[in-house]
Amino acid sequence: MAFEQDLKQVRLPSRPQYPPVNQTRAELLFQKAVAQARAGHWQDSGSGFAEAWRSAPDQPRSAQGMLECALHLARSGIVAPVIDLRSAQRAMGRISIIVCSIDPRRLARLKSDLDRVLRQEDWELIHIADARSLCEGYTRGLLRADGELIVFCHDDIGIVCEDFADRLRRHLAAHDLIGVAGSDYATGHSWHWAGPPHTASWVSLPRPDGALVCGLLGAHGPVLRDAQVLDGVFLAGRRAVFEQIPFDADTFDGFHCYDLDLSYRACRAGLRCAVALDLLIWHQSGGDFGESWRRYADRLIAKFPELTPRAPSAPYRTGALVAESALAAPLYAWIAHWLSAGPSAID
Repeated sequence: MAFEQDLKQVRLPSRPQYPPVNQTRAELLFQKAVAQARAGHWQDSGSGFAEAWRSAPDQPRSAQGMLECALHLARSGIVAPVIDLRSAQRAMGRISIIVCSIDPRRLARLKSDLDRVLRQEDWELIHIADARSLCEGYTRGLLRADGELIVFCHDDIGIVCEDFADRLRRHLAAHDLIGVAGSDYATGHSWHWAGPPHTASWVSLPRPDGALVCGLLGAHGPVLRDAQVLDGVFLAGRRAVFEQIPFDADTFDGFHCYDLDLSYRACRAGLRCAVALDLLIWHQSGGDFGESWRRYADRLIAKFPELTPRAPSAPYRTGALVAESALAAPLYAWIAHWLSAGPSAID
């Protein structure tokens, strides 16, 4: 394809720079945050855990502390400070949700969520029931879609935040391509290969009892900008993005690595890619990294040799906490507040 030839002329993404890990500062901040939690100062404690995590992003115990503080506040009915976003730009146009699914039950459950959070929006659901691969199905779905704003997502997700549409439009006004999990440093054939501080996800896991296992990965939020690779559970952008950078259905004629291929090409083409953590979804699956995945991972590396891993995959270590589903959005609002705040001095 002509676009593939154009890629030879674009830059390779470089490694983002973060402050060096400061274990001493992190330990002091962590112990102070623990003391504040024991004294019942949950807001100050959560803020302290956030600073400790930024100082040492490879230490998920600080993420765990944040989650516990946020859940305590949410259960107490204490709401996180709200940012006035009335003047923020929003992407306009119809929203087209494109889903490949062979499971009527999953599709109906997802549609129920979409009906709820998009009830005041101009939107459509494009269902592909016979996709030969995700690339092939999504490409067909795009041709059928009428919308200006395109969402590709799996059928086994749920939407946690009620203002999902507003958040989606704001993110698409600021970025060309967004996901809900990804990394700003591509070093291998999975989006989380590089590990902290580069990887980020707030995706939750549903439990049979209706509760959610709230996940917390990435010490910087609620947006990770300049993403290099995104997970395909949820990808969104303007129609022009997917027309400029189409899915590679020839190479990725299955159900793996199509997402890394698309997002990495978008990054190389200079598009504004980001992980929109506060879109807040849950995902039923933990991923499949079996023989089929390895076959397509080899294809990804053959296409982009610079992604050949030079080190083993970083451990996937995230904070995680079981919470009532109704409290997930208030909980993550506190997380967003703390991670958006700047550092303060240690007393």
